[in-house]
Amino acid sequence: MMKKIAEFIVDRRNAFIAIFFVAFVYCLLSINRVNVNEDITKYLPIDTETRAGNDIMTEEFQTYGRAEILVTNITYDRALSIAKDLDNLDGVNMVDFYDPDDDDYYDKDISQYYKDSSAFYTLVFDDEKEAEITQKGIKGVRDYLKDYDAYVYTEVDKDDSVELRHDVSIVFVLAIFIIIAVLLFTSKTYMEVPIFMVVFGMAGILNKGTNYIFGEISYISNSVDMILQLALAIDYAIIFFHRFMEERDKGLSSRDACIESLSKAIIEISSSSLTTIGGLFSFVFMTFTMGRDVGLVLCKAICISMLTVFTFMPALIMMFARQIDATRHRSFVPRVDKWGRFIFASRYILSPIFLCVVAIGIYLSSKCPYAFDVKTPKSINRTSFIIARDRINETFDAGTMMAIVVPAISYQTEGEIVSRLKEYEKVEYVTALADVKVGDAHEYVLTDSLTPREFADIAGLDTGLATLLYSAYAEDKGAYAAFVDGIDEYRVFLIDMIDFVYEQKEKGAFSLSKEQSEDLDDIYKSIQDARNQLEGENHHRIVFKMNGEVEGDEAFKNVDEIRAMVQSYYKDRIFIVSDTTADEDLMSSFAYDNILISGLTAFFVGVILFFTFQSALLPFLLLLTIEGSILINFGVPAITGTPVYFWTYLLVSAIQMGATIDYAIVITNRYVELRKVLPGKKEAIIESLNASFATVLTSGTIMTSAGFLMGLITSNAVIAQLGFFLGRGTLISIILVMTVLPQILYIFDPLLDRTSFEIKQMHALDHADDTVLYKKKTVMQVDGKVNGYFEGYINGSFTGRLEGIMDFKLSSSPEGMRDAWAASPNGETADVQASSPDGEAAEAQASSPDGETADAQAASPDGEAADAQAVSPDGEAADAQASSPLEEES
Repeated sequence: MMKKIAEFIVDRRNAFIAIFFVAFVYCLLSINRVNVNEDITKYLPIDTETRAGNDIMTEEFQTYGRAEILVTNITYDRALSIAKDLDNLDGVNMVDFYDPDDDDYYDKDISQYYKDSSAFYTLVFDDEKEAEITQKGIKGVRDYLKDYDAYVYTEVDKDDSVELRHDVSIVFVLAIFIIIAVLLFTSKTYMEVPIFMVVFGMAGILNKGTNYIFGEISYISNSVDMILQLALAIDYAIIFFHRFMEERDKGLSSRDACIESLSKAIIEISSSSLTTIGGLFSFVFMTFTMGRDVGLVLCKAICISMLTVFTFMPALIMMFARQIDATRHRSFVPRVDKWGRFIFASRYILSPIFLCVVAIGIYLSSKCPYAFDVKTPKSINRTSFIIARDRINETFDAGTMMAIVVPAISYQTEGEIVSRLKEYEKVEYVTALADVKVGDAHEYVLTDSLTPREFADIAGLDTGLATLLYSAYAEDKGAYAAFVDGIDEYRVFLIDMIDFVYEQKEKGAFSLSKEQSEDLDDIYKSIQDARNQLEGENHHRIVFKMNGEVEGDEAFKNVDEIRAMVQSYYKDRIFIVSDTTADEDLMSSFAYDNILISGLTAFFVGVILFFTFQSALLPFLLLLTIEGSILINFGVPAITGTPVYFWTYLLVSAIQMGATIDYAIVITNRYVELRKVLPGKKEAIIESLNASFATVLTSGTIMTSAGFLMGLITSNAVIAQLGFFLGRGTLISIILVMTVLPQILYIFDPLLDRTSFEIKQMHALDHADDTVLYKKKTVMQVDGKVNGYFEGYINGSFTGRLEGIMDFKLSSSPEGMRDAWAASPNGETADVQASSPDGEAAEAQASSPDGETADAQAASPDGEAADAQAVSPDGEAADAQASSPLEEES
C-alpha cells in the first residue's frame, strides 16, 4: 500500500510542484489576514472574574489612553512647569502632578510625585488609546520631552506585534545559519542542504498563511510557531533524505530509490511525529484557552511539515538527483567509541547520581517560583517600554490600576464604598462619580442631591432661575409630588441636573450669559467624560490605584478584602478587574491545567511508546529519562530564585517531553536491535551511541540553538524566558539520553524480554500482479546467489558463512529449489527438512510448483537467522531468513 502511494507521489511530482507553488503564493498573501491577540485575559474561562468584568467594561465603558512619565535630573519648579505644559498639549485631557496651589492636592503627599530630583506624572488622554487624537497626543508628549531625561511608559503607541516580528526575524535568520552549519557537518551530499531549506521555507509559509482559519491567534503562537515548527519537524526531512541515500547506495535508480525510501519514511515519520503531536494536543483540553490556541497552531505546523516532506520533497529530490550524486562527500561525523566505552564503564556511577538528581529535581521543581503577571519575567534585550517601566518602579511605587464594576443601583452606596476604599493603607486615590468634587470648597460631589438654592450657589445662577429649572425638571420627570411638598425642598442629583440644564440650553428654553454658558459647557463636557468612563447602562465603575506588588500573597489578600467589602453592599455579583485579579485567575486555572497537561502528555507519549516498542518496561525508562530532564530544568529556578512565567512552564514541559523523547526513541531502538545480534551488551551500547549520534546532534543542536537565540534576542520577556528554558531543557535532554539512558537500558536489560509482548498480525506480500499471498510454513535449503546490501553492496555467488548486518535477496538455482519442494497432491506446500553444509537444519517457506509463495529461513552453522528473499524458478519471490550471528534489519 505504502509503495503504491509512494509511486503515485513520485510519478506525479510535477503536479505536486504546481500545487505547492499555488499554495505558497496564496499563503504568502494570507499572512496579513491573521488577527493577533495580545490580551491574555481573553483566554480565561468566561466565568472568571477578570474575563466577565473585562467583557462588561468593553461593552459599557470607555477607557481613555494613559501614560506614566518619569523625568530625572530636574528641579521641582521645572517639573511643575513641565506638568502645566503637558496639560496644554492637544489630545491630553489631564496631567496628575503635585501643585500646592491646586485644591485637588490638599490630601496628597509631594513624595508621591517628586523626589530624588525626579518627577512622576500620570497623563490621561482625550480618547481611547487607538483614537487618532490620542495618537497625536502621545506624539506631542514625546516631542516635548525629547530634550529631557524622560521615560515614557504607555501602551498608547506600543505595538508588541511589530517588535516581536522584528525580533523573531532576527532569530530566524541566525537560526538558519546555524541549521546550515549543522546540516553541512552531518550531511552526505552538499545538495541536501538547499533542498532542506526549500522544504522548511515551504512548510513554514504554508503554516503561517493558514493560521487565519482560527480567526484569531495569540501573540505567543504568532511569534514562535515558525521557529518551533522548524526545530520540531526538521527530523522528518532528514529521515527521508537519509533513507533515500541508503537506497541509492544499494544500486537503485533515483526514481526507485525515492519510491522505496518514501514508502518506508511515511510510516517511520508518522510514528515519530505522534509523540510530538500527543504532547501538543494535550493543550487543547486546558481551561486557559490559550493552550488550545497554541496546541492547534503547532499541531497544524507538524502536520503541514509532514505533508510537505511526503509530497513536495520527493519532487525536489528527483529534480536535483544529478546534483545530489555530484556533490557527495565523506561523512564529517566522527565515531564516538571512546564516549561509548566511558558510558559503559561508568554505568554504576552515573545512574545512581542521575536518580539522586531526579529526586532533588522533584523537590526543587515543587518549589519553583511561578509568576502570573506578564510584567514579572525579565529579558536581556529590553525595549524602551520595559526600561521606562523598570525605572519608574525603581524611583516611585507606580502601583496597579484597578476597576470595580458594580450594579448601577445607588450613588449613595457608591459614595460609601469610596469612603471605605480611602481607609485602606495601600489605596492611593479613587476615581468615581461619587467622588468627583464640586463647589468652591469641594463641599459637594457630582452624585450629591441638591436643592435649588444649593444648585444655584454651585452653578453661579440666580436662585429664581434655579427654582424655575427645578420645576421644569420635576414636570419633565413626572415628579408631581415635588410641587405638593414644595420645589424649594425638592432634591435632584447634581449630575442629572447639569445634564437637564445643558439639554434645555441647547434647545433654547432659556438664555445664559456668555460666561455662564461657557462654564456650563465645560462642566458638561467634564461630566460626560467622567460618565463615559465610569457610568454604563447597567453598571458603574470605580477606579482606584493600589500600591505594592502586583502579584503575591499580600496583593491577593488585599484584593480579597476589598472584594468582600464591596460585595457586602450588593446582592448581584461585583467584579474587580486588574492585573492582580487576572494573575489570581490565571493562578487558579494553572493549578488544574498543570496537572492536566502533565498527565495527558505522559499518557499520550506513554501509550505511543507502549505500542511502538511492544514493551511495558521501555516506556517507563524513556519517560523517566525525559521527565528527569524536565524536573532538572525547572528545578534550577528554585535555586536561583528566578520567577517562571506559568505559560513558560506549561509550554516548555510539553514540548520538551513530546520532542526530545524522539532522541531517546532513536537510541532505544538501536539498542533493542543490536543487543540481539552483537556479542555483548557493551558493544550494543557503543554501537547504539554511534548510530544515533548524528541524528541527536542534528535535531538537538538546532532546537537548543533556536531556544537560546530566542532568549538572547527577543525583547518580549515572556518569549525570551520561553526560549531560554526550551534551549536549556533540550540541552539537558541531549546530555541524559547520550549518557544515562544507555546505562539504564543496560541495567534493566534482563527485564526487557520478560516485559515485552508481540502483537499478532496477518503478514502478507504484495505480488507484482497485485495478488496478496499469505505466508505458509515449509522447509528448504538455500544454496545460490546473494544480491543485496551487506554493510556494502554484494552481487555474486558464494559458498560459506555470512556474518554482519544483512538485507538481501537470496536466489537459489532451479535444481536446488526443486530438491527443496515437496508438494501435496492438491498443490499445497508441505514441510521439508533440508540441511545446510554443516548438517544444521533450516526451516523455511518456499514456493510450490504452482507458484504459491512462502517464507524461508536458512540457518548458518550457529543457527542464527537473518532476513532474506528466496526466488522460485518461475520468478516468484518468497520471504526467507538467512542466518547470521549479527542479525539486524538494515
